[in-house]
Amino acid sequence: MIRVFGSRISYYTGKLETYLRFRSLDYELLPTIGNEREIRAGAGTVQMPIVQLEDGRWMSDSTPVLAWFDTQQDRPSIYPSDPAMRFVALLLEDYADEWLWRPAMHYRWSYRQDRQYASGLLADELLTHYPLPRFVKRLLLTVRQLGGFVRGDGVNRATRAHVERSYANALDRMEAILAERRFVLGNAPTIADFGCMAPMLRHFGQDPTPAEIMRRRAPGVYAWVARMWNTRATETAPELVSEIDPPLAALLTEACETHLVQLRENATAYGRGLRRYDQEIQGCRYTRVPTSRYRVWCLEELRRAWQCLDDVARSQVRRHLPESHAAVLWDAAPPKASEYDSDRRAPFNRAINVFGTGVPRWSR
Repeated sequence: MIRVFGSRISYYTGKLETYLRFRSLDYELLPTIGNEREIRAGAGTVQMPIVQLEDGRWMSDSTPVLAWFDTQQDRPSIYPSDPAMRFVALLLEDYADEWLWRPAMHYRWSYRQDRQYASGLLADELLTHYPLPRFVKRLLLTVRQLGGFVRGDGVNRATRAHVERSYANALDRMEAILAERRFVLGNAPTIADFGCMAPMLRHFGQDPTPAEIMRRRAPGVYAWVARMWNTRATETAPELVSEIDPPLAALLTEACETHLVQLRENATAYGRGLRRYDQEIQGCRYTRVPTSRYRVWCLEELRRAWQCLDDVARSQVRRHLPESHAAVLWDAAPPKASEYDSDRRAPFNRAINVFGTGVPRWSR
């Protein structure tokens, strides 16, 4: 039995659980709180999810975890065999992992009904052994999450409308794609779908406010969330698109204008030794966003995947990417290397938090 340390409303735990269900792999879901010492000893840091295999090995970070699990399967891979489509899928996974995190956390903790739901569930799921009244547990969780992952991550009056538009844009782009096919790239899930499940399942699809928006604005996406949760792998090779069609190109443009700009500005700030930086995304200025060493590594991984493409595949993808935003994929290397996982051991390496010690501090 695979041990998964996480939460049933956790962003990345939901992504991993969707994959484990897809592969019919048995697992048990355990809380991180109360198991911190064991997790730190095994994986390096406490985050969600952390995986312990039956042989005792520890894994962290959903992206390399899914990649490793997929190498152990004898059924068709979730990574497209076509090089261009594989890169597209990896870019969309990273966009869902690292950009849609901001609107997901905003909706969960900025809206009263949503934070009441989340704080109550997390208090009951993770903090049962703390000798505090339940309302105190919920308050502590709310202060931590709202202060760190919302206000501490650049969401304020000036940026709130853009953060919410990012969610609406993701819904609209995915709705258009799913009007053409059952999954993002064809008739079976790829890593692009599993990446998008991180925000769409446990946040946007469950939290009251964004779930209602999804049902009304993008019923096709709402149906896709349930379809992903219930889909199981088969022996049949998937039929995937071989060209980037207009709906897919629109989602790629959104990913470039938001996520790739964020990765570029973050890498520049990291190279300058800044703990926080400002960035302008789609005309919206975010100030004092926390610098992330992990996201420098994310950019390095995307650049590595780009370098692996041949000229034909690069040309096929590049003509659908906005040059000024996507050039970070092929221009000169970022000013400073992350030096994370330099020996290429992920997901069996010693993990680091996305934001420094874990939660960005909120500073006015």
